[in-house]
Amino acid sequence: MLKTIFHQNHVDNSAKMVDFAGWDMPINYPAGIIKEATFVRQNSGFFDVSHMGRVEVFGKDRESFIEKILPINLQSLDIGSAKYTLLIDENQKILDDLIIYKYSDHFLLIINASNTKKDLEWINSQITGDTQIKNITSETGMLAIQGPNVLEKLQTLSSSFKEVGRYKFKNISIENNMIFVARTGYTGEDGVEIIFNNNCSEIIWDIMKKLEIPPCGLGARDLLRIEAGLHLYGHEINEYSNPVDIGLKRLLETKSQNYINYKYINDSDIENGKFSIAAFLVLDRGIPREENEIFFENNVIGKITSGTHSPTLKSSIAIGLIKRDFNIVNNKVRIKVRDKFLEAEIRKLPMYRRRRK
Repeated sequence: MLKTIFHQNHVDNSAKMVDFAGWDMPINYPAGIIKEATFVRQNSGFFDVSHMGRVEVFGKDRESFIEKILPINLQSLDIGSAKYTLLIDENQKILDDLIIYKYSDHFLLIINASNTKKDLEWINSQITGDTQIKNITSETGMLAIQGPNVLEKLQTLSSSFKEVGRYKFKNISIENNMIFVARTGYTGEDGVEIIFNNNCSEIIWDIMKKLEIPPCGLGARDLLRIEAGLHLYGHEINEYSNPVDIGLKRLLETKSQNYINYKYINDSDIENGKFSIAAFLVLDRGIPREENEIFFENNVIGKITSGTHSPTLKSSIAIGLIKRDFNIVNNKVRIKVRDKFLEAEIRKLPMYRRRRK
């Protein structure tokens, strides 16, 4: 099983370790998933996300290559900026969702751990001209540092942290080590994601401890992203998802006919899907889980893609795909969980929005 550079730190801090996409990762620490999620909502916490793929794209033809494989508008992606997007192959299968960062001389792609091998195989199969791909996952570590107090704490290390805008990034020196810092995250809270050489890992861990930012496991991260209505590949997104059905039409922004799926994303058929994504506030006791059927009266109208108990909303919540005609806010539905039905109310995504400072 693969291990991140922080594996021993997790073990030393009594984390419960699980297999996640072939990586031995912490699902939670002794405080537990609910308390860890609360740390992030109310103060700060950090997640080891070093298992995620980090891929650089170089070469003089890199821009035309990116325009070929991603549906982004490169003209609106400035140097020092990032965008969330989709990786869709020539058969219109969604291989992944990812974030792309633009440097002056290359691009950085952050891809899902479970898809890294598949993504790289396809990306490499599409290379033309002067384009080079470099997988730096094993050479680097990555942390997501999230919560309303994170930036205030990090500014004690460098005033440069306050200069990083939302979906922007820059390199910042921390204890004489140059660290990639991006104002991105996957929790619905403010914060940053950082990337650094492996030889900086102990320094970074010690800094988190000094700043009183506790480590949190992937269980809390999943809970937080469900509250914030964020997609997870394999749940809200899969190979056969229609981007419009799952609420990601905005990502199909390219005007370049060089894009491999230009015809697909501009065809009227993409608008003719039968489903749409919805949030659910559960009114009964119980937690919906993936694949639970959703009923309106006696008819199945969809399935749950993710569910959890939300300490923030003090209720069980879920995300699911349902037939478009039934996706009306405040509509009551029933969710079949094992041998019983839970009453739920359709809500607008996201169910949690952080307060802006």
